[in-house]
Amino acid sequence: MKNSLRYVCFALASILAASLHAQPVTKQFSLTNEREMTVIIDVSFGTLVFERAPEGMVAVVRYDDNQDDRDRLNVQYESGSRGKLRIRSKSSSTVFQDKERHINDRRIIVQFSDRVPISFDVELGAGSGDFDLTGLKVQELRISTGASDVHLRCDEPNPITADNVEIESGVSKFTADGLSNLNFRRMAFSGGIGSYRLDFSGELANDAEATIDVGLGSIVVEIPEPIHARVRYDDGWFSQFSLAGDFKRAKSGVYETDGYGDSGKRLDIRIDSGLGSVKIRR
Repeated sequence: MKNSLRYVCFALASILAASLHAQPVTKQFSLTNEREMTVIIDVSFGTLVFERAPEGMVAVVRYDDNQDDRDRLNVQYESGSRGKLRIRSKSSSTVFQDKERHINDRRIIVQFSDRVPISFDVELGAGSGDFDLTGLKVQELRISTGASDVHLRCDEPNPITADNVEIESGVSKFTADGLSNLNFRRMAFSGGIGSYRLDFSGELANDAEATIDVGLGSIVVEIPEPIHARVRYDDGWFSQFSLAGDFKRAKSGVYETDGYGDSGKRLDIRIDSGLGSVKIRR
């Protein structure tokens, strides 16, 4: 009985200490004369969520402030014609650092204005991500993830052209929906050891190029039938490749959908695979 009471007291003390250890923080930055914005995020662990900001705000950041100085977030915003939002954790973005202890400890919600073009530079070490870019003006996008589970989506056409989209995914799971809605001209995806799905649904506003490089992982590439596409595939000795739908072999290593040559808006994809597997679906 004494041992049970001692355990209960210890548990209550631990809960109280945890509640005192982390305090919720909200930082709001009003929209002023910004014509564009740069977003730099470098966090080593946790859950990172992107949303659209309320009217009148250029950015809103919500998170639990950790009193451990090593793990505290540093959030800064510089206003001006080109605003700059920086979110960094004091600890470095290593994949394996305190992963088991911290991976579910921190949730960071970042909201962005849909009024200004945004250039993203995002690094997430260990954790998960829900990046909803729907309705935002994405000017440039760079994402690098480590041991993480990330979902990227864009449910509406990007109002501006995204000149460059780069995604690097390490020992992780990465899924993307509505990639054509990003209105990109060039896109590069690099996967290490993991499971990946890239869905190019959405509205293709112009000719677009994508390069996909997969090491030991498996990837599914989904291209909706309304989009005319060409797939160039350079396979390794031990890679697996399957192609479904109306793709026809144009020449060695090159496959095109019906009507590709007559289309004004086309998607050209080059795929390199080491020991992984590649599936193309319509």
